[in-house]
Amino acid sequence: MFGRRRIMPNGFASAEACHLDFRWMIFYPVAGAGGTRVFIPLFGISALFAYERQQGTLRRVLTTPTSKATFLLGTIAGQVLMALIQMSLLIKFGIFAMKLSWGRDPLALFVILTAAALAAGAIGTTMGTFVKTEGQASGLSIMMGMIMALMGGCWYPLELFPAVVQTIVKILPTTWAMQGLLTLVLRGGGLIDILPAAGVLLGFVVIFFSIGVMRFRYE
Repeated sequence: MFGRRRIMPNGFASAEACHLDFRWMIFYPVAGAGGTRVFIPLFGISALFAYERQQGTLRRVLTTPTSKATFLLGTIAGQVLMALIQMSLLIKFGIFAMKLSWGRDPLALFVILTAAALAAGAIGTTMGTFVKTEGQASGLSIMMGMIMALMGGCWYPLELFPAVVQTIVKILPTTWAMQGLLTLVLRGGGLIDILPAAGVLLGFVVIFFSIGVMRFRYE
């Protein structure tokens, strides 16, 4: 009916209106697939640790007063900064090539992207405490990145999954990262609206960084 407000899907509900908005058609190829290419390298922090451990580089850190937490935090920060640069290029590509609007609140976009990158980096740190070789770490990073992207709704709407699967995948950081982006890009939300998703992502950071610090070994 003319003048009637059309309500966008909420991400865990019906997807009946997805085809009515062209933005849904370009959002997933740009934000979802592009985000996958950012998450996998951050999981690849595990390969970095495995390589440095094999080369004996980490043993040299023992001769300095640097704590494990400080060392790991510094490593994650550097990788997250690189990821944010990649994401900024992705955003510019979406704007100029695909005419995709990234929402009305740049600060909110920065918050959700930073929280997602930190979560991926923290998970990569924990993964690095379980693998022995660089090859194992690289393979595991790619596998985990692809699985989380697939199940977390990076490639297509979660509404296509059964309801029980939609509930289960809430344990994945990719699910919350995509929900935050959906809120900004397609639902016109702002900083307040994405705080729950950002909070969950920061919870992943605390949990996995803590595990990584406790399990981390220089040798």
